[in-house]
Amino acid sequence: MVTALVWEKPADYKMGPIDQDGLWKKIIGELFEEFLLFFSPELHAQVDFSIGADFLQQELFQEIIEDKSGRRSTDQLVKVYLKGGEEKWILVHVEVQSNNEEDFAERMFQYFYRIYDQYNKKIVALAVMTSPHRSRYPTEFCYSYFGSKLHYAYTNCKLTDYDYAELEQSDKLFSKIVLAAKYMHDTKKDTDKRYAFKMKLMREIIKSKQYSGTEIQAVFYFFDYLLRLPENLSRKLNDTLIPIIQKEVNDMVQFDSGEWSPTMEAVFAKIREDGERRGIE
Repeated sequence: MVTALVWEKPADYKMGPIDQDGLWKKIIGELFEEFLLFFSPELHAQVDFSIGADFLQQELFQEIIEDKSGRRSTDQLVKVYLKGGEEKWILVHVEVQSNNEEDFAERMFQYFYRIYDQYNKKIVALAVMTSPHRSRYPTEFCYSYFGSKLHYAYTNCKLTDYDYAELEQSDKLFSKIVLAAKYMHDTKKDTDKRYAFKMKLMREIIKSKQYSGTEIQAVFYFFDYLLRLPENLSRKLNDTLIPIIQKEVNDMVQFDSGEWSPTMEAVFAKIREDGERRGIE
């Protein structure tokens, strides 16, 4: 399921730090069904996606959760319906900071009780930790004081726990997103290695016949900005992708519109240029 949402334009593709918060927020919003299938297949099986998923407006969410100073919010509060007709709320919190936080479990509990107090609905809390470092802090919040006790646990998905081989063999679309996030950390100081990983991911997506044009569009956008390359390798990537696209998915040109990633914009521009030149000849 691809959800049509409006997002702020990213920073210049060639300049500045990578906006990981914005990229994760965008890809979860556009591919929420695939996101849930990967990280919580049991819940995914119970959700009626034909009704659609309702993302709360960010302004409403901020009335419940006060964002930490200096940090952009990547939290998502999503309402979905179960196949039996029951309504359920899902709190999706994506942690994209490189440093693990000591109070993260406590904040997850604070998110839970504020949302529960506001809506009085059942909540599934899911945290995705993208840091390449293993946390030494607890993933559950426990409180005990003079007989008053509390134990709060939530689903905690750490990208470091996912095996490369299993991800590469998986046919789930979001496995490619997780791979890209892991590759980003692995290739911070090796642009040639990053180029090889990025090319591999994009080529696999293009050659696969199971993804729609809109899904490819969303995934490539994530790849392009997360695995950003220097200019020379970007040109090399474009030159390599052009014949692959022309050979494997000629009908992909019909998706040559909307918010394509920089790589695909360059590829389509080159294809159009070659077509116009052949027409002139």
